Amino acid sequence: MSLILDSTQQAFVQAMQTGDARQKALHIVVVRLLAVALMVTDWRQPHGSTAPQAAPNHYRAWPMVESEMESRGLRQRLRFYVCPQAAILSDDQLFPIGTVFIVETSRMEGPDKSLVTRFVMEKYAGVTTGESDPVPYGAWVATTYGPGGEVLQIDAASCGICRLPLE
Repeated sequence: MSLILDSTQQAFVQAMQTGDARQKALHIVVVRLLAVALMVTDWRQPHGSTAPQAAPNHYRAWPMVESEMESRGLRQRLRFYVCPQAAILSDDQLFPIGTVFIVETSRMEGPDKSLVTRFVMEKYAGVTTGESDPVPYGAWVATTYGPGGEVLQIDAASCGICRLPLE
């Protein structure tokens, strides 16, 4: 997660300096969703317990933040797509049910500049505790796909950081 947050830092700082309120809000939403992704990918779920989360059609038309990074000696491009209903939220609003976040990782070097992985995460339920001071929680599902669209199996011993869409 640190690599991804570091890689988006420059784009985030630039967005904060532009004065464009929409870009600022989108970058904050991406950082918040990355934090959720770290928690979701760290949950120890048995393989096959949930159906793979498919990417919605036309998600590439959604608001997007792009960042470049180097990982294991390879330059990569990360594209963070946020569904329109979540892209306009302020930082104090909860993500609504149906929020979808997609991270595409692509190669940037050599003759093959193809997609490496696609991480798809969706909020499918909201829960509020029954205490006197209720605390809201979200239930999320996530799937990482390889370049051919195959579901990538995650080693149960892997940490949450290892499950993020980096090559």
